Amino acid sequence: MAQINIGTDFSKDPAGRYYTDGEGSGEEFREKYLLPKLRSLAPNETLEIILDDEVEGYGSSFLVEGFAGVVKFGYYPSDKLLSMIKLKYSEPDFSFYKEKIIQYIKEAQFNSKKYTPTKQNG
Repeated sequence: MAQINIGTDFSKDPAGRYYTDGEGSGEEFREKYLLPKLRSLAPNETLEIILDDEVEGYGSSFLVEGFAGVVKFGYYPSDKLLSMIKLKYSEPDFSFYKEKIIQYIKEAQFNSKKYTPTKQNG
């Protein structure tokens, strides 16, 4: 099973929506970590995403851009994305973030925006 451990693979302090918000943004997570892993999955394989290892919490801007952006920018429809990921945590408080991620993905409208990177020069 493919895996992303957000705290150890990406950032101990994931925050912000765009590259312009600084390191560890939702846009950076989606573009550099989540989408490449999703695209490399074998048929019927799922991507396990560990939410709570080395991470204290998440802001809604990170979660919306990082996860719902996959749907909003037309990469995968919400039902397909939800079938491709498995959100894992061992700290009970992180059930809140799991539910928020699912909510934001379900609320996102597929291919409703054109993606324009906020990162300068690339």
